[in-house]
Amino acid sequence: MKILHITPDSDGYEEVDLLANRHSKNNQLAVIEKNGEQFITGGFLIQDTPMTRAALDELPKDFQYFFVKS
Repeated sequence: MKILHITPDSDGYEEVDLLANRHSKNNQLAVIEKNGEQFITGGFLIQDTPMTRAALDELPKDFQYFFVKS
């Protein structure tokens, strides 16, 4: 499933594939695929909708994470 992913270190949101909401029973981090590579990651996972993208696109990339966090 395509989702938007954003972390404090990312340059704005990025479109990724969500492979698992959590890695394992003991590891609650999500598993995503980006550019053919799999990552275990934190940050925010956001449903990819036109309204969400439009709202985030209105903000500077370096402020998007803090907006989502709030």
